[in-house]
Amino acid sequence: MRATVTDDGAMLLDLRGRGRWYALPASGARWWRHLAAGATADQAAEAVAAHYRIDPTRVRADIQAMVADLLSRGLLEIVGRKRRRWWPW
Repeated sequence: MRATVTDDGAMLLDLRGRGRWYALPASGARWWRHLAAGATADQAAEAVAAHYRIDPTRVRADIQAMVADLLSRGLLEIVGRKRRRWWPW
């Protein structure tokens, strides 16, 4: 996947042979920058909320919805999450 990010928004290109483009609004581009730089979803939400002077709870909900959508499309993956051992020993 490739992303082109501007102050006006972002375009995400699916490089897995599909050639599909996905557009993000300006607020989406702002949180995309934070996530791409290694911020957590909560950190990105706080930064976007501060920038737009809106409730961080609303931004968190919007980011969670967008992340869920991008995950379902295979355009985003979660890295660095600790896996729990399922075996008892």
